[in-house]
Amino acid sequence: MSSLEARRLSHLEATIRAASGEQIVTIERLVAEVASTRVAEVALVRRTEVSHAERGCPHCGTEGAHLHGKDKNDRQQFRCCISACRRTFNILTGTPMARARKPKKWGHYLSHMTDHRSVRKITAARIGVNHTTVWRWRHRFLRASAQDNAMTLYGVIEADETFFVRSCTGHRGWVNGRPPEDRAARPRAWGATKWSLSGEQVPVLTTIEAALDGRIAAGSVVCSDGAPVYARAAVTAGAEHRRVMVPTVAPKVVKLAPLPTKRRQKGRLGLGRVNAHHGQIKGLVNGRCRGVATPYLGSYLG
Repeated sequence: MSSLEARRLSHLEATIRAASGEQIVTIERLVAEVASTRVAEVALVRRTEVSHAERGCPHCGTEGAHLHGKDKNDRQQFRCCISACRRTFNILTGTPMARARKPKKWGHYLSHMTDHRSVRKITAARIGVNHTTVWRWRHRFLRASAQDNAMTLYGVIEADETFFVRSCTGHRGWVNGRPPEDRAARPRAWGATKWSLSGEQVPVLTTIEAALDGRIAAGSVVCSDGAPVYARAAVTAGAEHRRVMVPTVAPKVVKLAPLPTKRRQKGRLGLGRVNAHHGQIKGLVNGRCRGVATPYLGSYLG
């Protein structure tokens, strides 16, 4: 940063500190608006701050790396201090965005991607990137966002599983005579052909105990539908397990008269938030994204 830029930043900081409450709200709204249009630049700056603080080598895991100039994209480079390694790296080494080209176009591309536009529509927007690069960037950014999940869950934790119909969207196997699965191709709007759970559906948590291992803080309260795997995961983490009774829907022939319902008590434990979250991600994947192939489902969920 030049001396002129440093003086301007210092003057801006002094102006913000002297602003009124109403002006601060306006400044917050403006900063959020600008940051949403320059997501890539903001993410790189935050990544740079973290790398400067930790200076961990992605190759051997040793911390305390030395500064080693800047690369052609003006990103800070580091050099491992261990004689057995001595490898250089930058802030993106070891991440899904490593060695990605054309960083000046990332922000423009992300503005289209966050609107859930298809590869064809982004290519038609003429951002200066061909359709192959657009597709590759999509999965690079998705993998990067999938790594930004909470590492530890604490407090009151609602745990439940959900299922997606196995999808082969974009696969040309049925056309080429090599279908990926032993079934006929089905329209996007169709669900599973078998009732209840089957091999046609993919669970979001493949192995619940493995997915929750080491991610539940001790002393937390885990709420679930009573499946034994949730109870074991809670006991292993030193947390308390509460079973939430989920009412089942009776067949129409049994519903002779509506049963009286009780008003939900404020603060009562339940699974409403996690079930609402399931509805949101299904609306995103099956609605706005118009279906996602099963191999890429984990990245989109991230």
